[in-house]
Amino acid sequence: MNGFRKKCFGLMKPFTGILGLVIAGGCQSRGPAAPGEGNRTILEIGFETETHPFEPRGGSEELTLTNEAFHTGAFSLRIENRSKPWHGPSINIAPYLTAGREYEISCWIRLISPERTELQLSTQIGQGDAASYHGVAKKGIALQDGWVQYTGTYRYTNISSGYITLYVESPADGTASFYLDDLRLTELAAPMISLEDLDPLKSRYEPYFLIGNIASNADLKGIRFDLLSRHFNVITAENGMKPASLQADQGAFTFADADELVDAFLAQGMQVHGHTLAWHQQSPEWMNHEGISRGQAVENLVTHAKTVAAHFKGRVISWDVLNEAITDNPQNPEDWRGALRETPWYKAIGDDYIPLLFQAAREADPEAKLYYNDYNLDNQNKAQAVYAMVKELNERYPDVGGRPLIDGIGMQGHYRVNTNPKTVALSLERFASLGVEISITELDIQAGADAALSESQSLQQALLYGSLFTLFKEYAGSIARVTFWGLDDASSWRASANPTLFDKNLQAKQAFYAVSDPERFMAQHQGLTAQETRRAHAVFGSPVVDGIVDPIWEQAPALPVNQYLMAWQGASGTARVLWDDASLYVLVTVTDTVLNKASLNAYEQDSVEVFLDERNDKAASFQEDDGQYRVNFMNETSFNPQSAGTGFVSAVKTSGASYTVEMKIPFKHRTPANGAEIGFDLQINDASDQGIRQSVALWNDLSGNSFQDTSGYGILVLTGKP
Repeated sequence: MNGFRKKCFGLMKPFTGILGLVIAGGCQSRGPAAPGEGNRTILEIGFETETHPFEPRGGSEELTLTNEAFHTGAFSLRIENRSKPWHGPSINIAPYLTAGREYEISCWIRLISPERTELQLSTQIGQGDAASYHGVAKKGIALQDGWVQYTGTYRYTNISSGYITLYVESPADGTASFYLDDLRLTELAAPMISLEDLDPLKSRYEPYFLIGNIASNADLKGIRFDLLSRHFNVITAENGMKPASLQADQGAFTFADADELVDAFLAQGMQVHGHTLAWHQQSPEWMNHEGISRGQAVENLVTHAKTVAAHFKGRVISWDVLNEAITDNPQNPEDWRGALRETPWYKAIGDDYIPLLFQAAREADPEAKLYYNDYNLDNQNKAQAVYAMVKELNERYPDVGGRPLIDGIGMQGHYRVNTNPKTVALSLERFASLGVEISITELDIQAGADAALSESQSLQQALLYGSLFTLFKEYAGSIARVTFWGLDDASSWRASANPTLFDKNLQAKQAFYAVSDPERFMAQHQGLTAQETRRAHAVFGSPVVDGIVDPIWEQAPALPVNQYLMAWQGASGTARVLWDDASLYVLVTVTDTVLNKASLNAYEQDSVEVFLDERNDKAASFQEDDGQYRVNFMNETSFNPQSAGTGFVSAVKTSGASYTVEMKIPFKHRTPANGAEIGFDLQINDASDQGIRQSVALWNDLSGNSFQDTSGYGILVLTGKP
């Protein structure tokens, strides 16, 4: 596309005139709305002047005024040469904000490359280790979509940092290029927030265990600090104590922000849990880069752990010493070494990096409780691997003072409303038998979507919270702490899925009342359960499975494959299902920005899986009518059991970094007919550029056991045969 471009990195300082008009390089901020209008637009940017107030967020990307494409007017901003997902155009909006007010944020984006990706409008509050990051609006976008509007709301409860930015990022793709136009910031006429007269949660659970939450330095003033202090008695730094925050450059420890956070909550009479001494993410590359010698890697690991633990000695009660070292759903969980992630620490040192790390932390702070922390521990295979690891290491490395090497296991509780509390109970029972402490370390429950939560979804979420806290009370003898991962929905790392106890206005949700008094709440809703099973229809029709999407597929409804098993939310997709008298046909369109099949494990490659329970028995183990069908983006197949592949046909079409899979699965154990119900599920495996599975998206079953247990499958209803 030909057109005018002008690179423009300078900023024009805002000038405020007597009429309240603020002009800043193509942006306008208006005064109060006319009488009768509740909302007021305080900032508009249309890129119609020679300068603009945006800056590159990463440094390498280029921001260019151009007339190649525009939503309105004659110009837009072109963003290109990005190298990281979080790189993009950024603007500081702090001067325009009023603390406690809610704002609608809107912009228009047009994709340049690749053919399709996912972009997100986000906001950053504060700088450095004190910063917190929140999604405002996220959606997939394709070249053929043209200009797409991204709109969301956010309430800024603390603006004291003076640095609050809006920016556009691409969570799963660091190189996407796009145009930006017509950004608008509107102050909504919603009421100011106020603290409700609620019984403090910490008082409710004082006889049982500590109740905690996370915080950043941006939470140290105002209503957020008051709310945290009122309801919780232990705090965890969300990001401020991770390796990249405390030692970004070798030997240069930066404790100021973390000290400020720790001291502020200690002064409130609260306790602090440390998070985390070693992790394969949010760690500087110099620590364990490819090619580093074992000796140097050990020195880096031990030095960091000892220095950090010693610095906070006496001020933290416990540490997540090691975070997320076990792979998801290991196939041979008794062999915990074989279940280890091939992280940079593992590659540089070997599996003994784990005892070395814990021994270093114990030496630096003998009194702090030392935890191994991981997610999806309601998956029994993963729980078994963690159990085996902790059991063996505690037997092999007894502490001189009689303390075990690993004091506790942290169960990250990143759940959805269809999480089964029974699987959580199984893991609690398993870990309690080791005699170690247990903490629920990162609790949130996703419900709804796109920052919307219906009354029904809110109730389902509350019911699971109530069920879990009833369960936690039963195991109070083993549980030391329950920590929520986020104060309110707007500030949650999973804001679009409304996972916390407080809404974006810091008002208590049904979930709060379920946690505050779970027995009463569950009694009031007796007979209801939190679990939801998705149902969908397969329509009668026979497509040709050749990689070309026939029009007949449009007759089938789209099934979203967008629920995530793992903490990272990567590739997602949609599926459609058809059937005829002989076979089931499945079409899956996957949005994935990096395609990789380097791993020798088929399940760690970028691929699609279909799970089928023809008779819908909902059995806890595979029967003769059950099958698992996997196709990667190169149309390479694998099956469980192997005999399931008889008569199977597939085709794949790849377009850029996305792909479409067609499957034909013969019926072998029942005669299909209108109204028949089949157990059915879908899974999308997302590999990183290093060949490690980083994300798993599913249609319904989030147990992680779909490959062997059909009880959690969704239901497919056959319809449409004449």
